Amino acid sequence: MDLKLRGKRALVTGGSRGIGRAIALRLLEEGAEVAIAARTRSRLEQATAELKAATGGRVVPVEVELTSAESIQRMVREAVEALGGLEILVNAGARVSGGAPEDFEHVTDEMILRDFEEKFLGYLRCIREAVPWIRRAGGGSILNLGGNAARQAGGISAGARNVAVVNLTRNLSREFGKDGITVNAIHPGTIVTETFRERMEAQARLRGIPYEQHVANLAAQPAIGRLVTAEEVADVAVFLVSPRAVGITGEVVAVTGGAGNAVYY
Repeated sequence: MDLKLRGKRALVTGGSRGIGRAIALRLLEEGAEVAIAARTRSRLEQATAELKAATGGRVVPVEVELTSAESIQRMVREAVEALGGLEILVNAGARVSGGAPEDFEHVTDEMILRDFEEKFLGYLRCIREAVPWIRRAGGGSILNLGGNAARQAGGISAGARNVAVVNLTRNLSREFGKDGITVNAIHPGTIVTETFRERMEAQARLRGIPYEQHVANLAAQPAIGRLVTAEEVADVAVFLVSPRAVGITGEVVAVTGGAGNAVYY
């Protein structure tokens, strides 16, 4: 299927690694031009070189600090200047939860405030800066990465920030629909990325169990019998930001491999 993304211009925050990088790769493979944004310059430059080598596509690195409104304004301005416009925004830049305890006894004000400023407010600021350009292009798509912590207990800060992302997504889909802009979200579960072992070792230490046992426990939860990869999340993401998915907006797609027994309707 042709996703009709050739020539589309996209900005992906958190694009230097993990799910963001995988989404940038898939967009490039579909013929889009992509600006990737991240905090660390060296990591950005490495990812840019690797993405160009893998696809031959146009990749623009842009530095950003997602807790700074001024930095976000500069990021969008630089991305638009480099690409000549913008049709797609992917908000994928935020702390990956699970590396620190978030139960009542351990969650801190600082963690919650940082999470909301980086993810909820950071996403909103990115959208605020990008939407005028997407409107100017005649419409497009916004995709927000949430997290399956929104649908299960265990992480106070992670759960709250991801629930807030869902509410933001639905609200903005109603506001921007008339402009030809879709707004959707994805809830990844535990996803295999290049930092997977590092993250899982930290989680295993928190739980006081061996790494291998922790990974086996996680892999037993999805209905598909294994963990989902960043590339598999990216496949769903790229469809949702494509013109082929114009009939889907204000929705959340869980990409967890079918983890959990809850029924959502």
